[in-house]
Amino acid sequence: MKDAAEKVSKKIKGAGEVLVVSHIDADGVSAAGIASLALDYIDVKNRVIFTKKLDEAFIKNLEKEMPELVWFTDLGSGSIHMLGALGCVITDHHAPFRHHDASKGLRKTLFDFADPGNVPLQVNPHLAGRNGDVDISGAGTAYLVAKALDKDLVYLSQLAVVGAVGDMQDRNSGRLTGTNAEIVAEGEKAGIIERAEDLNLFGRETRPVWKMLQDASDLQIPGITDEYEGSLNFFMELEIDRKRGERWRTWADLRSPEKNQIIAALARFVPREKFIGEVYLFPKEKKGTPLHEAKEFATMLNSCGRYDQPELGLALCKGDRGEALELAYGLRDGHKKQLVDSIGIIEGIGISQMENIQHVSTGNLVRDTILGTVAGMLLSSGKADPKKPFFVMGESDDGIKVSGRALKPLVERGLDLADVMREAAGKLGGVGGGHNIAAGGTIQPGQEKEFLALADEIVGKQLRKK
Repeated sequence: MKDAAEKVSKKIKGAGEVLVVSHIDADGVSAAGIASLALDYIDVKNRVIFTKKLDEAFIKNLEKEMPELVWFTDLGSGSIHMLGALGCVITDHHAPFRHHDASKGLRKTLFDFADPGNVPLQVNPHLAGRNGDVDISGAGTAYLVAKALDKDLVYLSQLAVVGAVGDMQDRNSGRLTGTNAEIVAEGEKAGIIERAEDLNLFGRETRPVWKMLQDASDLQIPGITDEYEGSLNFFMELEIDRKRGERWRTWADLRSPEKNQIIAALARFVPREKFIGEVYLFPKEKKGTPLHEAKEFATMLNSCGRYDQPELGLALCKGDRGEALELAYGLRDGHKKQLVDSIGIIEGIGISQMENIQHVSTGNLVRDTILGTVAGMLLSSGKADPKKPFFVMGESDDGIKVSGRALKPLVERGLDLADVMREAAGKLGGVGGGHNIAAGGTIQPGQEKEFLALADEIVGKQLRKK
């Protein structure tokens, strides 16, 4: 990957102007921030545009602009067969394009579609024998190029970690591993990142500590999870003050003996590995703010992208701590309410079961940009069957958006949602892709039943094959 990053950096240095194209989630916004800041640093003129997906219509519009060089971040590898007319480089961690020909039992790779000399330069862990779901994120691959452009850009390791955590690459093992861990070590050595073995729940910097525990759906502690009174009583029984004056205390406000007392009490309910892990802090950011810790920083960026303001997230990445931060706070608070409301909507509709999958269709009641987030929350909380992948469908500007989510045990049994989405949507003339544990696609209205039948069949084959 580092060799590929060197080649990409040389291509970039030879350009007079670069157009950065990125995805709208936390990883994509972080990646765009890294790319733009790196280009600013080496005095290459640049601008950034965001997209939910790369499809033919979007690419044709790019071709009309005739940009000198396009830098795709956190996307591009899955659409490489459509990029032949563009001068571009790619930093991505999604599985590269593969074409399925079911009639002949063939699976073609990107190199089957062009002379390898015409394939755009790209940094992608899959092409280096690494797992793009956990080894490195889109922001991480952009960081490798930034470091190749100038070694002083190690300070961008902060955004690479935000992108990786935003893509939940630390979820399986409770910490970032592989190339991500190398990036953390570089940032730590430079004084950009601090890491600690600690309670690894969302909201440690900004949420009241009792609220953080109440909302920790992954833990599922009877009488505490989703229980207002139960969570408050938990701290009363431990005789830990929940307030300092009139202000609710956060986890970051607690003293070490208090933290140890809470951790010991939690360990009576659930295994420590479920809530203890590596936490990533940014000492140059203000303590007690969401930008001081990776999970909360990533959530701020996610809320910007999911509510059509990825440029606001980009401004945060590029250092705006004034107006952009205030506006992002508002989006974050609205994001939390939307998620809660959307979960209630799906519970009201009801989740339907098939032999190998479960699904729900939300119509226009849930924003298409948060379907995957809501699906993941329902799976983690046990409100959706953890033994089956979960497909949530909703209306979007260009058809029916489908988001698929699953838990780790299913992936270990052979599930690959990226292949499911790509093959099922592709057979219907749509598009799909992503990761083995989380993927998305777009089909046309009226194709929902056919898509679900295809997905159910493909998932069954994957699991039986394993």
